[in-house]
Amino acid sequence: MRIVEFRLGDDPVEQPIRVGVADADGVREIHPLASTTGLKGLLDAGTPLASLNDETGRLHPYDAIEFLPLLATAGRVFAAGLNYEKKYPAGKQPPTPTHPPWFSKMPGTLVGHDRPVIAPAAHESFDYEAELAAVIGIGGRHISVDNALDHVVGWTCLNDGSVRAWQRHSVNAGKNFEQSGSIGPWMTTADEIADPQNLRLVARVDGEIRQDANTSTMIFSVAEIIAYLSQAIALRPGDVIATGSPEGTGGSFDPPRFLVPGQTVEIEVEGIGVLRNPVIAEADASLEN
Repeated sequence: MRIVEFRLGDDPVEQPIRVGVADADGVREIHPLASTTGLKGLLDAGTPLASLNDETGRLHPYDAIEFLPLLATAGRVFAAGLNYEKKYPAGKQPPTPTHPPWFSKMPGTLVGHDRPVIAPAAHESFDYEAELAAVIGIGGRHISVDNALDHVVGWTCLNDGSVRAWQRHSVNAGKNFEQSGSIGPWMTTADEIADPQNLRLVARVDGEIRQDANTSTMIFSVAEIIAYLSQAIALRPGDVIATGSPEGTGGSFDPPRFLVPGQTVEIEVEGIGVLRNPVIAEADASLEN
């Protein structure tokens, strides 16, 4: 099942988040479980996701809805770094981490499917990162690796938009520019992904494949990342955990191939779908929280 957070084109911004189930024809709004708190509220309440697939809900065609950034404003977004082996110039290979390095993505950083990501005015080193992200359905602390995937309710695509020059200031500085990344288009429920460690992960810029890898090549598995985070933080329903990005980001090319306004970025994860976003200049953007 594919679960979408959205609003209709004529919805005021302050309206509650609508939740629906996506299929080939559009998004069928949850009914009668009309959500006033979005997917986060349903997960907090322990609502069985199978109950959401109600054939009586109103069907909205895709061109009538605005995809919202899945859980990015109501939940918390954690991201693992340096989780794939990459090529580096001679003498510049960093040591393989002994623990999953992680950082957080702040509210306002991520946008939904088909919404523009913003190339910031602060620096031209705007980059893409294709990632598989896990959605936590059952919270917990001190979760074991063996049980970690039992806490995952679903999976989504994430573009960890990064401003490389500002990453040299600090990781969080480079990772948290307004509307620099994206998440979605939906959450594919966990029952549809047999093995999250065997999924093709692709990033395309204007149709050109830039990243092409398999999640089997992660340094730390999804389960290991979840278990590690839970030693420090009590994970909650609705938390999103991005799991790192492979070789092929714009900064890895010589010369670098950073994003510029007018391009389109696509992040595709096998079994989930395609997250697509146009790139616009900050001067052309209307920044919204």
